[in-house]
Amino acid sequence: MPAFTPAVPPCSADMIALVADASDGDFNGMSHGGTYLVLTNKSGKACIVAGLPAVTMKDAKGAVLPVARKAPVGMHPGPAIVPVRIEPGASARLSLRWVSGEVFDQSRCLDPARVELRFGNQVLGAPLNAHLCGEAGKSIDIDQSPLTTAQK
Repeated sequence: MPAFTPAVPPCSADMIALVADASDGDFNGMSHGGTYLVLTNKSGKACIVAGLPAVTMKDAKGAVLPVARKAPVGMHPGPAIVPVRIEPGASARLSLRWVSGEVFDQSRCLDPARVELRFGNQVLGAPLNAHLCGEAGKSIDIDQSPLTTAQK
């Protein structure tokens, strides 16, 4: 991967395509699920995106669901994650993982229909078929990895 340079502009939403890729169920099992979010640079020039973009999940009517990213283990007071450079035609991805079974004494489950990534004032969205569960009365926690260049 080429070194980060300040001359590389931030990616805009029209430069990037977002796809949710469940990787044929690789995340599923033991009451857990997940997906990769894959960002592909469809423009003709390199650009950078935040290494840990904000994730929002919405229901079929477009309402924001109470889902929250858990703080990464061992990275307090906060992660120092550098932006990721995406070359033309290349991809970067992050993983999302969550509890998908009713394993809590008082469970509640949600079925997001859409996922959105925010970096700066840019927003990318993609369809999402997921089943997330958590404790009733609380936000449902998800684990989110930092963005990395995707393997081909």
